[in-house]
Amino acid sequence: MTRRRDTQGKLIVGDAIAPAEPLWRVAPTRAADGRCLADFMMLIPGLATGTQGARRHVIDSIRGVCECFGESVAFAEVNYRLNILWVSVAAEPGLTGRVAAAIRQQVPTARLVGGQLGAVPTLPEPRPVWADLRARFRRLPRPGRLGLPRRRG
Repeated sequence: MTRRRDTQGKLIVGDAIAPAEPLWRVAPTRAADGRCLADFMMLIPGLATGTQGARRHVIDSIRGVCECFGESVAFAEVNYRLNILWVSVAAEPGLTGRVAAAIRQQVPTARLVGGQLGAVPTLPEPRPVWADLRARFRRLPRPGRLGLPRRRG
């Protein structure tokens, strides 16, 4: 499935199976207004060996998700031979993760390639240096425990 927009903004959908051009020639890098696009890839296992009905279901599900996001999705292409979905979206914070999650909800077998789109929701907070020092000092014996006299004020 190839999804593009023509000069008037109308949706162009091509379902013909034909030899694919290299993706770097087909996938846009900038929107019509010149803004940069972000892209991501999803692996859909079994797409190459699936039936025509299964392929049609996957294509229709992906098309539905792309249409829900409107102009934010600039390009989507499914490569049956490689079991790959490539999507280009407007470069907005969090948009790629939302689109990928929506596709995954409709096509549960789809797997995001790469971990930068929400595979790690948050990074752990780094511990301050003083926390490690405090832990080390707690392990040291206190003067009263060794029979040493305590200091008085």
